[in-house]
Amino acid sequence: MRKSCSRDSPIVYLSALLCLITYYSPLTYAASYQSSTTSAIELGNAGAGGAADTTNLANIAVNPAITAAFKYPSIAIAAIFVKSEKDINGEYYSNGASEALDNTSIGDNYVVPSAYFAFPLNKKWSFGFATFSNYNVRNNYDSGYPAGIVTGQRSLFTYEINPNVAVKLTDKLYLGIGVSAIHGNYKLATNYGAQNPANPSQIYQDFHGSGLGFRYDIGVLYKINKRHQFGLSYRSAADIETEGDFTTLANNNDLVFQDTTTLSMAVPSETTLSGVHQLDPRLAIQYSLAWYGWENLDSISVAHPDCPANAGFNLPQGQCLTESVNAEDSWKFAFAVSYKLNDVILLRGGASTEKSTESATFSIPFDQKTNFSVGLTYFASRSLSFDMGLTYARYETTRIKDTIGLDDFDVSTKGNSTMLGLQLNYQLID
Repeated sequence: MRKSCSRDSPIVYLSALLCLITYYSPLTYAASYQSSTTSAIELGNAGAGGAADTTNLANIAVNPAITAAFKYPSIAIAAIFVKSEKDINGEYYSNGASEALDNTSIGDNYVVPSAYFAFPLNKKWSFGFATFSNYNVRNNYDSGYPAGIVTGQRSLFTYEINPNVAVKLTDKLYLGIGVSAIHGNYKLATNYGAQNPANPSQIYQDFHGSGLGFRYDIGVLYKINKRHQFGLSYRSAADIETEGDFTTLANNNDLVFQDTTTLSMAVPSETTLSGVHQLDPRLAIQYSLAWYGWENLDSISVAHPDCPANAGFNLPQGQCLTESVNAEDSWKFAFAVSYKLNDVILLRGGASTEKSTESATFSIPFDQKTNFSVGLTYFASRSLSFDMGLTYARYETTRIKDTIGLDDFDVSTKGNSTMLGLQLNYQLID
């Protein structure tokens, strides 16, 4: 097988409480396995300026040095609502009509929560804390899909807890460093599909595992003056060893193998360079160039000494699952403009283009997308503000080819997603 609030207003405290309740409620996480969306402001400016923009506390998820730019204890809580539409269109099927490979709406709708805190310890040192979801994927093909061995139902998500410290070295230069604990969860359920014409929905393999990984982040912020500033940040790559029950079934539903195994999940390194420029009291521009290093992702595999050999799928004894992943480094460029309409409304808009992790596969059916974003901030008081951001992401059409046994599959893909973000920001100003 080949698998190429004003501080004393009770409304403030009630709003924060409701957001915290929402944040800690059970939610569904999912997204394409690509760069994260961490705030409503990011959805309004297509992610531009993330390593340099000190007006958005959520940017400490990009650059920890931004923590030291907040003079007062601050909190930001966000929720991102995503509607994802991904369609698969059959182009060629060696063992049947190409229409048999059509599969609409393999994507999913989901919510991603996040929260950010900054606590100045003195005039120089600050402590920050960020919790957010970074890399995710969920695709749900029909259970009887002919290429079920490489599709099926897959869900991967990571959630990051990131404390950091930052120091104001001078009035112009800030430095931040942090560590992250990343919880990863991986679910997989594949079907025999065309490899079992009598019962294509028959489960072939099933796995559900979770685990913990760690990485570090470091960043610098340089303010030329009040109108121009730059940021540069780096987050290391990480591997997460998820552990859980792995099951393989024969095409007659007999148990072939079942035991506790591990599956490694890769999280890429991230390097981001950003700039923010206030052109006049109302108008500002910002931009970012981000680079994602996937050097630690070359395959997805599960090994166990009791896994039987499977010549039909080129699996030797002891190898339960092997999927080669020809990962390439990915990148994202974003540009945005903001305009302060009046004392209480700030408008923003932006666009970005992103090259994703690898050549498209059935599991990850898109490798490039373009974002178009609009958003606004409402300043309720000196302490309290609310943000709303809306992004439309358009995935570039891609072509996928694969071979399973004696069957050749060739499909094209198209898709888009709409993301709406809401965010509450509060500073405990004296």
